[in-house]
Amino acid sequence: MIDLIAGAGVEFGIAQAVITTLATMLTIGIAFLVRPGPATLYWSIAFTLAMLATFGVVAGDISGAETLRRASLGALMGAPAFLWSGFRAAWGLRPHVWTGAALSAGSSVTLAAVDGMVWFTVAYRIVFFAASVFAALFAIDWARTASRRGDKLLLPLGIVSIAFAVTGAATLVAGFVFPPSGGDDFALVRLLSSVGMLVYVACALVAVVGTAARDSGLGRAATVSTAWQQFERIAEDRLLRAAKTSDPWSLVYLSLDDAADIRQTAGAAAFAGLSERLVQEARAVFPAECDVGAPAPGAVVVLVPRPDAVVRDLLRTALDRVTSLDVHNVLPIRPTASAGWAPASVLGYELDALVYTAREAAALASEKGGDRWERVGATVVERLISQSERS
Repeated sequence: MIDLIAGAGVEFGIAQAVITTLATMLTIGIAFLVRPGPATLYWSIAFTLAMLATFGVVAGDISGAETLRRASLGALMGAPAFLWSGFRAAWGLRPHVWTGAALSAGSSVTLAAVDGMVWFTVAYRIVFFAASVFAALFAIDWARTASRRGDKLLLPLGIVSIAFAVTGAATLVAGFVFPPSGGDDFALVRLLSSVGMLVYVACALVAVVGTAARDSGLGRAATVSTAWQQFERIAEDRLLRAAKTSDPWSLVYLSLDDAADIRQTAGAAAFAGLSERLVQEARAVFPAECDVGAPAPGAVVVLVPRPDAVVRDLLRTALDRVTSLDVHNVLPIRPTASAGWAPASVLGYELDALVYTAREAAALASEKGGDRWERVGATVVERLISQSERS
């Protein structure tokens, strides 16, 4: 979103104004209004800032109002930081949203205040590099986990962000190696940043709108269903073989407590990030030979080939680690989970029966206050019978 429009041509300015306006309309209409929350709010601010600043740069270029053009250009520098904050919020991390406002205001004042083209060139290279730092921070956060790296919606933005960071560093270094002149060398920088801005906004738009649409439920059902069906096929096959040897197996159903409250107050994006971390913690706590599946957001099913004593210890560890998932305190309440434990030695080796009873045991544990586990026994069976009689 960073561009020095003057010198690169009014045509590029108009193109940037069109694409930022479209991005703003789509982000607010599809993301924020459908799923209001911190992430979609910060994304909307980023594109709105880019749109208004781009119009300001174009207006200043056409009318010859140099101060307006420079101030608008500086304000534009904060947009990548707001984008980064939005994705941090979506991933359940501390967003540091103040950085976007600080960079936008600081860059605007700096570029508007410097005198002469030479000093403006130096100032521009510095604030351009500052903006590229947030592209680098996004790339680092994106590459930190396999689930984010494997997200096809984020892949183009991740690659472009790396290129943005490299360009920003190269521009700053070139300013020290070669004396600032504001001539053809700087005109080339302006042209490259103008073209790069169009690519960056397009990739950001795909990532933002695509992520928001997926978190709102559009297109997610098929993906979740496919992953769960794969888990069911594997689990059924393993249980079928285990039944022949009567080996000790158990099914654990982990469910976030107060899931509806978290989704409503923190937003769908934050809840999706918490659900993803719950799955990751389950994979980290339970042994590698366990199968882990997610039947729905906020719930995890684990098939455990271990004796009861081992399962009991694993359940305690898993529940303890759930309370530390919100390491940056972005959620309205401290996350906890309830677990249902269905041993195959009691219920048999039928997957549907194990999942059904374990889920009911988890619901019972949640009703008792949450942050605890409940083993399938007489209480759970009576609960199921009473529910069947009422229906």
